Amino acid sequence: MPKRPRITQEMPHMLPLSAPRRRRAALALGLALAAAFALATPAAALDFNSFRRANGLPPVSRSAALNRLAQAHAADLARRQSLDHDGFDARMRTVSWNTAAENVLYGCADASCAFRLWANSSEHRANMLLPGLTQYGLASAKAANGQVYWVLEMTGSAGRPKHKARKKRHTAGR
Repeated sequence: MPKRPRITQEMPHMLPLSAPRRRRAALALGLALAAAFALATPAAALDFNSFRRANGLPPVSRSAALNRLAQAHAADLARRQSLDHDGFDARMRTVSWNTAAENVLYGCADASCAFRLWANSSEHRANMLLPGLTQYGLASAKAANGQVYWVLEMTGSAGRPKHKARKKRHTAGR
């Protein structure tokens, strides 16, 4: 049987801790880990306009029409439990735009998480940083399996003739 080390003055790290000291040590370790995690992750809250502002672009306005389109597509994705851009062209025919883009993803519980994931994906980031954007719509829907699907619809130059010099960008997420 191997010998156990003897606790001596030369080995203070081996001294047993009392129950209150163990609790304080566990609490301190938990706080240190939480702080390290917080420093290693992006800011807790991110929204579309703060992201655009941070990248030198003007804010965009939330559009009721684009919110409805995003909600309909999010509900369809959740119903089918699928992630795609099916019907993007048809959805965009109902609004005026020169530039249009769509980001989709699933798995986030809130909008801040969705924006962080899109901001960290090069194609989705490019969509969110299109310089001509003027409006956006955002929506989510929960599937029967509990998964949350998100859709961000973006358009630019609203009020101009439909489909004039149109540029379409859309990519899938996650």
